[in-house]
Amino acid sequence: MPGARILETLQKIATVVHRLDTLAEDLRELRAAVSSRIERLEGQVADLRERLARLEASREADRAQMQADLARFSVEVERAELRLTRLLPRGGEQPEPPESKA
Repeated sequence: MPGARILETLQKIATVVHRLDTLAEDLRELRAAVSSRIERLEGQVADLRERLARLEASREADRAQMQADLARFSVEVERAELRLTRLLPRGGEQPEPPESKA
């Protein structure tokens, strides 16, 4: 029966077409989900880059501030050393203790 074979073949073709339609729809949904996730990840990466740039700028500012503080401290230490050398007696003399009033 050639007519029955043709109907079987058409039924198989219809089944394959239906499966392909289902797979195509699943693929469209998957593609949409992946695109959405990629967009979110791109946004997160951009946020991380901005945050990293702010952190690096903050680190550089902190480093510059610490270097300035260290330079000021070094100058204060040098001034203190100069004052001490002026106040201390020369030639190894011992300073006389202050006289006590009795």
